[in-house]
Amino acid sequence: MLPITLRTKFRSMSEEGILEQHKEYVESLVSAQIVQKGLLPKKRHFKRLFSKSFVFYQPKQIISGDFFWVGGRHNLRYLVVGDCTGHGIPAALISVLALSLLEYVIMNKGIKRTNNILKEVDKKFIESFKQNDDTLFDNPWIDISIVCIDDDLNKLYYSSANRRMLHVGANKQVKLYKGSRYPIGGWQVKANRYFESEVVGFEKGDCIFLGTDGFQDQMGGEFNKKYKSQKLHEFLGRNSHLKLEVQQELLETEFRNWKNSNPQTDDICIVGIQL
Repeated sequence: MLPITLRTKFRSMSEEGILEQHKEYVESLVSAQIVQKGLLPKKRHFKRLFSKSFVFYQPKQIISGDFFWVGGRHNLRYLVVGDCTGHGIPAALISVLALSLLEYVIMNKGIKRTNNILKEVDKKFIESFKQNDDTLFDNPWIDISIVCIDDDLNKLYYSSANRRMLHVGANKQVKLYKGSRYPIGGWQVKANRYFESEVVGFEKGDCIFLGTDGFQDQMGGEFNKKYKSQKLHEFLGRNSHLKLEVQQELLETEFRNWKNSNPQTDDICIVGIQL
């Protein structure tokens, strides 16, 4: 809902003035979209680290609170997918902060372990919203999952803050990893949080999927209900043997067909990689 001052302003404007204001607003969002896309990893970054991968990234309102990040450090490969509070402008701004914190913690500080990375990001994120005046304390949060791949040992390390990882073996064996059940930020959820780390062995050809909850929460289908996570995991597992670009096309088609004429419920980001 618009603030009272803006609602009062729009009531006093002519129809032509409101249309002009709306046009300027949309143009500013489109400009912000260009900036946000410039901060996200490009296809060449994925190709350098993950030769076989796809990204299904679809904001609800031009700019997005969902984000993804990749990086290489200490002969390790990292993949991160996150979902910031809400959507639109506030969530997009939080995503920019999240990207900068990941870059700082992994690439600059050189923290290796996935659980320690989340711990440090959580600490810095909460500090970012702590004001000198203790009465001023905003409370956004991020759901995030992170994978660190060690190709020398054929192992990956996984940690998450309220998100999941789907691991599909080359033999189509599917396993879901749930991680920790609280987010980055959201300081009142639990004090002295501890982010767990799981070690997972993998073989060449295995697929890993990280994502946000936008796809599974989309309303649609015959009975206009949520798509739901189990249905999504089954869909990903069933098609994991296909080329990654084909998987992405099928996923996007599945979403369009399910959504049909309904409005998009939330931002969407699903990343798949083949190891």
